[in-house]
Amino acid sequence: MAYNTERLKGLIIDKYGTRQAFCKAIGMRPSTLSKRLKDGRDWRGSSLIKAVRALQIPDEKIDYYFFDLRVEEPQPKGAKK
Repeated sequence: MAYNTERLKGLIIDKYGTRQAFCKAIGMRPSTLSKRLKDGRDWRGSSLIKAVRALQIPDEKIDYYFFDLRVEEPQPKGAKK
C-alpha cells in the first residue's frame, strides 16, 4: 500500500524551508526521511509523534498528511508497470 506524500512534503518545506532542517528538528537522518517520503511507509510510533509535533499538525489532520492513499491509474491488460 502506497501513500500520497505530496501534502507532507509541502508542509515540511513550508514550516522548515528544507528537508534537512526538518530532519535536524526531529532527529532523523535525511536518508530515512527520503525513504519515508518516497512511498509514505513506516510512519509509526515515536517518529510519527515527533513529526506531527514538529509540524504542528492537529490530530484530525494526521491522516490527511501521512496516510492519504495514493490512487493508482488502472493499467491496460498486458501493460508493463
